[in-house]
Amino acid sequence: MELDLNKIEYVQVGLTTPNSLVLLPNPEGDRQKQRAAIASQEGHIIVFSLKKNEVQVHFKTLVGPSISAIKLGGTVNTLPDKIFVAAENRVYGFNKRGKQFLAFDTNMTENIKSMFVSGTDLLVCGNHVFNHYKDCVEHGTYLCGDTIVDVAGIYLPNSSRMIVALACSGRVIRLLEYSRLRSSLELSSVPTTLHVPLKSFDKLYCGFADGQVVVFQINPMLVDIKREVIVELSENRSAVTCLDTFDITGDGKVELLVGRRDGTVQIYSLPDDNDMDLGSAMIYQGNFGESISSIKGGCVRQNGYIEVVVTTYTGLVFGLSTQCISQSFSDIKTMNLEGNNNIAVTHDDEYEEFGKHMALARDRQKASAAILSSPSSPMPGLHVNDQFMLNKDDGTYDLSIEIPLSIEVIMFQCDCPLDFITKENVELREPNVLENIHFNAAYEAKSYKTRQDFKFRTVEGQYGILQAFVTPVNNPSLVELRRYEIKPLSLHIRIHRDLDNLRPFNTLSLKGNFSQAEMHSWLNNCIPEMPERLGQGDGAPLLFKHVFATTVLHCEFSKGVAEFKSDNLSTISILKEYLTKEATKKRIKLEISQYINDLSIPHIIKILEPLLIAHVVLREDHKLLLALLECDFTTQEEIDILSPEYQNILNREKEILEAFKNDPPITNRLYGFLTDLYIDRFKFKGINVKTKIPMLIKLLEEYQYDTIVEFFLGGSGNKSNENSIE
Repeated sequence: MELDLNKIEYVQVGLTTPNSLVLLPNPEGDRQKQRAAIASQEGHIIVFSLKKNEVQVHFKTLVGPSISAIKLGGTVNTLPDKIFVAAENRVYGFNKRGKQFLAFDTNMTENIKSMFVSGTDLLVCGNHVFNHYKDCVEHGTYLCGDTIVDVAGIYLPNSSRMIVALACSGRVIRLLEYSRLRSSLELSSVPTTLHVPLKSFDKLYCGFADGQVVVFQINPMLVDIKREVIVELSENRSAVTCLDTFDITGDGKVELLVGRRDGTVQIYSLPDDNDMDLGSAMIYQGNFGESISSIKGGCVRQNGYIEVVVTTYTGLVFGLSTQCISQSFSDIKTMNLEGNNNIAVTHDDEYEEFGKHMALARDRQKASAAILSSPSSPMPGLHVNDQFMLNKDDGTYDLSIEIPLSIEVIMFQCDCPLDFITKENVELREPNVLENIHFNAAYEAKSYKTRQDFKFRTVEGQYGILQAFVTPVNNPSLVELRRYEIKPLSLHIRIHRDLDNLRPFNTLSLKGNFSQAEMHSWLNNCIPEMPERLGQGDGAPLLFKHVFATTVLHCEFSKGVAEFKSDNLSTISILKEYLTKEATKKRIKLEISQYINDLSIPHIIKILEPLLIAHVVLREDHKLLLALLECDFTTQEEIDILSPEYQNILNREKEILEAFKNDPPITNRLYGFLTDLYIDRFKFKGINVKTKIPMLIKLLEEYQYDTIVEFFLGGSGNKSNENSIE
């Protein structure tokens, strides 16, 4: 079954963040018209409803600071019809008529980033601190080393116990009870949002940065927690920004509503609790061009017709209704509620030219409103909604840039070499090594778009800062500079356990007059996904995995002592070089000892062997295909004379040509990794082998496992090499 939904635009507010929309419940039922409340980054709360297809604003209040979250709450066992918003470190409460009844100062040292409200319980989180309040009295606190992404409260069935779930950037969900850690759910990706259904309190839905959605079945013992993947990894790997559950189809079963960073809205039918093995099925998908900040199921436009209400990053609020829309083009109106004027404008996606003029008009209006809202500033800043993260599946970095206005040009500069994979509308320019610019490129938009995605490929050991200069259309003075750090071990991700106990580890040990905080700071600048702070339980080893070679790095450190183990010798070499450099800057003398295990060389080559063999086979198939095509077979009878092997190659012509076209970047990366490994292998022995690199490349082209291993080891039978340097 597929849903047929119709888009209806309602209002245009200011820029929004995740958790910026709530629908106030109607006492008469879910299928009766509801009021919608939206919070903007400018600090406004806007509550509106629809009457005779016209937007009726019930109240618009300026809280002051930027609002980071909006939630519904209320007295226990009553409808949650009170509006709670978080701004900086304060929480404000409003009733449905707009009267303020709460202004609570949490006294947190961090600004509130996420919030959960239920009855008398108020849960608020900064970047690292979680606070629990009951009736505005502090009930507990928890310090987390990882960045807290979202928070949710879970009330166990037939119990008054509340379990707090903290989604953390370190690929883990921490479950707290009475503000104490009870259990940790290890994750394969970085969580982005949490959702607890209203009528299934023991279920916890989690969206991830790689596009997955997983549901956890929370049990009272908090052990052996079941998890089920609801949304699998697919072609759409865009991060999940918001989740909701609601009965859209009216069959008595809730559906899962998913909003994504690339502007995609999806609806999935969920299996029954007794038939979880059947999996979910997507029944609706649409892309709306802007990041989805919030999504809710409810009834806003017409009694009896359920719809999905969506807010985007730029503040557009629209509905996806199950009602068949029969109004003419001029009857569908969008009301702009930002600024001093309420301007009604028409919109329909079928009119492309009209849409272009509307985009330009909105850009000019938003820029004017920004200037008027900042009289003390001669030129306003440009807000950028961006994300820079490693894609573990292909070992590339995904960069997403979105602004309130249409993008005209984005200039890229970096002080380390990069491989720019995105080619469309991108001009690669000559680097300027004298000015420490090793990468220089420009993207020029050919259409009116407010967001754009890019892909980069990095090389471990080469690190620096990638700078992006973002320029909107017709506003060259509103250039915004964004910086993204590329770390020395840029291809490593955080993991929680290593199941292979037989890895041949190389070891690097450091001793010196450094503190634990200093070593943590050095590693934080060297390894991605390193915890930003030393939180509770910081004595445990930290584990990281190389996304390309699948090798593992163990990190364990305390005051004056640090030990690193990896089955990748290049990882040890990069760490040694970087940490020595940082210690030298602070004039800290280091005693360095190292153990080089030569067994790690054949271990890595064996890991990469499938890729090396696939390259050799592809090259041979391509040569045979070109030779067969030169024969210019004209009839099927001539082809039938060939051997089955040659016939198979001809049948796979398109597949081979496409694979050969895409092979050079993969092969270059593979050969680059192995040449760096070869150089690092002999660097520890004080031998420069760069002149032998052409010979190594030739051997790789003719891949033979024993020959490659012998060449790497250089006839040396030493299994270790220990020394101490300053």
